[in-house]
Amino acid sequence: MKQEEKNLPLSTVALVFGGLSIPLAFTRHLCSLAIVIGVYAMVFGFWGQRRAAKHLLRYTGKSVKRATIGARLALVGTICAILMWILWATNWLLT
Repeated sequence: MKQEEKNLPLSTVALVFGGLSIPLAFTRHLCSLAIVIGVYAMVFGFWGQRRAAKHLLRYTGKSVKRATIGARLALVGTICAILMWILWATNWLLT
C-alpha cells in the first residue's frame, strides 16, 4: 500500500507569519505584534520540522522547506522586533 504525500500542516502559515514579522518589526507600534507573530511562526515551523522528521516521506519536500524557511524568517523577525523595541524604549532612535 503506497502512502500518498500531502502538505505539512501550517507550513504556509509559518512562512507567511515569518515573512510578516520582519517588516512589522520596523514599524514603531507594531513591535509587540511582530514578536507574537514571530513566536507563533517559530513554533509552527519547528513543530512542522519535527513532525516531518517523525513521519519520513509522508509530506512533500516543498511544504517541509516552507516550514523551515518560515521558522528562520521568524527567528530573524523576532530578533529585529526585540532590538527595535529596545531602541524605541530607550529613545535611541529619536536622538
